[in-house]
Amino acid sequence: MEKKIIIGVCILLVVFGVIYFLTLSENIEEESETDMVSFVECLKERGVVVYGSSTCPACTNLVEEYGGIEVIEPIYLDCSGFGEEGESARCQEEMKTNYVPEIQINGEVLEEWGSPEVLQLRTGCEL
Repeated sequence: MEKKIIIGVCILLVVFGVIYFLTLSENIEEESETDMVSFVECLKERGVVVYGSSTCPACTNLVEEYGGIEVIEPIYLDCSGFGEEGESARCQEEMKTNYVPEIQINGEVLEEWGSPEVLQLRTGCEL
């Protein structure tokens, strides 16, 4: 009888532990998305613009590094012609390399991959 009670208690502890860690990981994801939104807003204030294309695999990877298009949208221009009207014209006027992804900080082309960590170092925005 005691053995069954101990096994039952252990099973309950494991179940509660799994539920706790699943809830904790969801909260961490929500916090990191909020942090990334704040980070992108700071990048926007510092003059960062990302020129990309929905048909470009490297651009898609870059967008995912920032947590998706909803997060990076304030600094992202879709130069494929499928984005908002006027973005393609703006891309043609402002881009210097004519290759996407192109990242500019106050009009200067960033020569390295524009990961969040790189832009944190280049802009001083906290990630």
